[in-house]
Amino acid sequence: MPRAPLYKEVKDKLVAALSVGEWRAGDKVPVESELAQRYGVGVATIRTAVGELEAAGILARRQGKGTFVADHSSERTIDRFFNLVRTDGARLTPSRALVSLRRVRATPQEQAALQLTRYPGTPFIFRIRTTISVEERCIGVSDVSVPAALFPGLNRTGIVDGSVALYALYQKNYNVNVVSVSADLTAESAPVDVAVLLGTTAGIPLLRIDRMAYTYNAVPVESRVSWVRTSDYKFHVSQNQTV
Repeated sequence: MPRAPLYKEVKDKLVAALSVGEWRAGDKVPVESELAQRYGVGVATIRTAVGELEAAGILARRQGKGTFVADHSSERTIDRFFNLVRTDGARLTPSRALVSLRRVRATPQEQAALQLTRYPGTPFIFRIRTTISVEERCIGVSDVSVPAALFPGLNRTGIVDGSVALYALYQKNYNVNVVSVSADLTAESAPVDVAVLLGTTAGIPLLRIDRMAYTYNAVPVESRVSWVRTSDYKFHVSQNQTV
């Protein structure tokens, strides 16, 4: 098997350092010359590796200040992961409200999807239900599942209502960085409990979004099912490079 390009090896080493928390959200990473010395490569190789991580939204350059670990509370990151826009294309700032939070034993399907065998002990997860509002209108309901082992002590006070994304809370409070997602879209009749939260009629058509979120090295950290009213909104994706 041919050897991977040198910059790819360096990128993998940078990702490994990020995954163990050597640099956290908002931290400035060493300058290119320091990284070149650390990894025994040229500055051009570092520049290429860092450039790929920047394109993937993991690092962010700030003019005249350096390169930093991307912060999920930034507007750029919210736009990257929140895919609902108005039918005229205008981007919106979502607001979240917590409905319920429970710590439960994972189903076999959840154990497989979240790869819970990575973590010792009984496979528990947190199930989080929230509503999603834009322009002061509730348009969606999300059911989120995360490994309890990654979020010790998670409680209602750790999931504040408002416009701060869950991914930002994961990053700030637990150093769990979401770097990529995958999603499947289907049309589904509104479940009764979802319809109640949306203030609409059970059985009306909704957009169902099944999404998985991953941290470094494609490790799953969240499973999410959302139901969304799309009478005035649509799902929009701009494909980007990922790690």
